[in-house]
Formats: sequence, C-alpha cells, structure tokens
Amino acid sequence: MRVWLVNPPTQGSRTPGINGIVDTLFYNSPPLGLAYLAAVIEAEGHQVTITDAPVERLDARDVVGLGQTIKPDLIGLTATTTYLTSALETARGLRAVLPGAVIGLGGPHLSAHPGMLLEHPVLDFGVCGEGEQTFAELVAAVEASKPIDAIPGVVVVRDGRLQLAPPRPLIRDLDTLPMPARHLLPLQRYRPLPNDQIRLPKTSLIVSRGCPFSCTFCDKSTFGASYRAHSPQRVVTEMREVSERWGVRDIAFVDSTFTPFPGRIEAVLDAMEAAPVPVTWTASCRADLLDRQLLARMRAAGCWRIRIAIESGNREILHTIRKGITKEQFASTVRVAKEQGIQVKGFFMLGHIGETVQTMAESIDFACSLPLDDVTVQINTPLPGTQQYEVCRDHGELLEAPPESTTFFEPLFLPTGLTREQILEAHRCFYRSFYLRPRTVRRLVRDFRSPGDLRKYLRAVPAAVSLMFANRGRG
Repeated sequence: MRVWLVNPPTQGSRTPGINGIVDTLFYNSPPLGLAYLAAVIEAEGHQVTITDAPVERLDARDVVGLGQTIKPDLIGLTATTTYLTSALETARGLRAVLPGAVIGLGGPHLSAHPGMLLEHPVLDFGVCGEGEQTFAELVAAVEASKPIDAIPGVVVVRDGRLQLAPPRPLIRDLDTLPMPARHLLPLQRYRPLPNDQIRLPKTSLIVSRGCPFSCTFCDKSTFGASYRAHSPQRVVTEMREVSERWGVRDIAFVDSTFTPFPGRIEAVLDAMEAAPVPVTWTASCRADLLDRQLLARMRAAGCWRIRIAIESGNREILHTIRKGITKEQFASTVRVAKEQGIQVKGFFMLGHIGETVQTMAESIDFACSLPLDDVTVQINTPLPGTQQYEVCRDHGELLEAPPESTTFFEPLFLPTGLTREQILEAHRCFYRSFYLRPRTVRRLVRDFRSPGDLRKYLRAVPAAVSLMFANRGRG
C-alpha cells in the first residue's frame, strides 16, 4: 500500500495578525504523531510518505498537486480544531484528483467530535484516540478489501448513519511502539522559537501520554487522563538516536508533563546519568513536584529551561480551574530553578470562568514579580469535552465562530462582565508589560553574543509586534 500522511496547511484566521502568531508558536517542531503512525505502517511493509504542509509552506493546492505525483492508495490527514477547515479543504481537493484513494481523518478534533463525519462525506473514515494500532489494522483491511467498520477506534458513515466501533484500549506499554519515522520528515526545516533556542539542531521528543491532573480547560480526548510513559532506558535510547543519527544538540520534551510524580523523573535522571548523551534539554514541569535537589540533578543532566503552566495570578481563579498549585508554590519553584541556573518560561491564560479586569491585572503583576525568562499568554477557549465546556455558558457567553478561529489567541468565550476588547487589551498589555520592562530588555541585549543571536531575535519581531500592538483591530 502507498500510504500518505498529511499535516494540513495552516489557514488564515478571520483575525488579522493571528495566523502569523500561530505559525510562529505552533509549527516549530515535527508532527511526531504522524511519525509514530508512519513507523508502525512501515514496519508492516507499506510505502509511507509524510507531508508537513505548514513547515514546507504548502497551501491546499500545493498539497493536491503533490498528491497527483505520489498517487497514494490511502491518505490520512490530522487536524486540531484550528486547522479542521484547512484539512477538509485539502481532502476535497484530493478527492477530486484521486477519486480511488481512501481518505480519512484523525487527531484531537475528530476524537472529540466523531459525529462530524456525517457533515463531511468527503471523508471515508475517522480514527478516534491513539491511532497507531487502529491505523495499522485499517491499512491492512483496506489492502485486503475487507470492511473497516468493526475495527476498534474507527468511525464511518453507512447509509447516512454514524457507525462508531468500540473504543481502542490505550496502549499500556509505550515501549512496544517503534521510534518515530523522523527520516520521513524535513528535520532541517524546523526552527525553535528564538527565545527557546540555545543550540541547533533542536528537535522534540514525546516520552509519555496522558495527564493525571484535573485542569478544567484541558482537552484529553486523544490520550486520556491515564498517564503512561516510555521506560527511562527507552527515553535515553531515543535521545541518543536523535543525537547520533541527526546531530541534534538540544531536545524539547513536549509531554503534557515531564514530572507527573517524583519517582518518574528520578528514574529518568538515573538513566541519563548512567548513559550520558551530549545534548541539552527542556521540559514542561509541575511546579509542586520540583524541589532544590531535583532541579539541581536536572541541571547537571543537561536541563537548561523548564516550562511551567501558571495560568493565573489570582488565587480564586487557580481554585476554579483546579490547578492544584498555589501562588506561593509557583513563586518558590521559579526562584529555586533560577538559583540552580535553569531558565523558566511561564504559561498564562486570560479569560477564565470568573475572570475580571482585576484578576487579569493580577496575572500580569504576578508574572512581572517572578524572575521568569519568558512567557506565553493565551486566551481561554472552552473546547467540547473539557470540564469547563459543560458549565461555561452559565458563567458567560460562548461565541459562535468557525473552527479556524480556535487559535487560543482570540476571545471565543466572554466571562460575565467582560467584553471582547477588554480581554484583548489585557492580552496585549500582558506582553507589553513583561517584555518592554527595562530588566527584560537588558537581559535580551546581554544575550546577544553573535550576529546569529541578533538575526534569531529579529525573526521574532513581526509576531512580537502583533502580540503587543498590531492586532488592535482584533476586537
């Protein structure tokens, strides 16, 4: 079988300036989900191609033209809600020129909304949840001209009715999966954000799935709440592979959380220390699960930055979103990490249920009071399947908007008492207040060690200007 896996093109938002921001923030690392699918299918003897349209700067017409060259038997598209419209446009174009190909969709949007297949007959199937085993069985069935309806995790439409097979059990032992098929991706094209760049080449690793915590805004439709992880030895083996095979010098662990409980990270650090790999790395961590000793070990093992999801500087908001971490814990962890020589990036969100102008100002003040190196600030967007989606209409207005507006940089939920423009102005103010401070400017200037450093920051200027000033028309 000739199998073609496609990450669809980015598509312009209805809001000026937003598309460039999303491109900059979310398409700087390879689509490892597709790479895992490809590895499993290749192991079955099939011919697999991956096209990552965003990083290759392809639009839907480009992808359709490429399809005429590849001539696949089966096409698998993936899509978040933001790029659903683009994925469907691409599927329609491919259907027109490849009428005999089997075309399907997977990813978080389809997993949360399997009924969407009723509205989009261009799709022959959908894959819900973790896709590796489901997709392997589906490809085998298509090759043998057998029905796919009963394959666990598959959804199809028959005679105008949705047929959803039983859910696929989660993969308990992730070590049974092969290494992602990175050789099918243009690894040289991926560039980290300038402020996340210390050494190149850099790539990302996912060494666990699921999240055991209960934040109300989190969508767990694909990987669920059950935490599962690669063994520490497999983690180090994959680190070594990307280092030796592709010359990677810096790694971003992009799991939902790299530190779900102390024993896990201790075991991973033991493996790193036993068989050192010459790379630096970053990871997303829970602030309440880090202490001075653990951070010191992480630093010695090559960690130069941690990412902490703080979300809000208001105590009541933190309670409402079930963060389970106090402001004092956040502040202590950030300061201890900095003392150990680890940079800290804070993630915040505005527009939570119960948010007010005052609580948003508290978040800005809290961020500026901490010795954070960088921040990413998003706008709360209730997604179907999340805890907050079930109750958000009781606490504000959920706006009707096309899928491509689900960027987390546009207000689609207005908490009671807040307007769209108030949220947008707080969002702009957050970035201005943090990055235009004298101490932040001094640090950025101090970091310029070569012409290359200046070039990498100049590359970020358009997105930075859009976040701080240029998108005043968003409201």
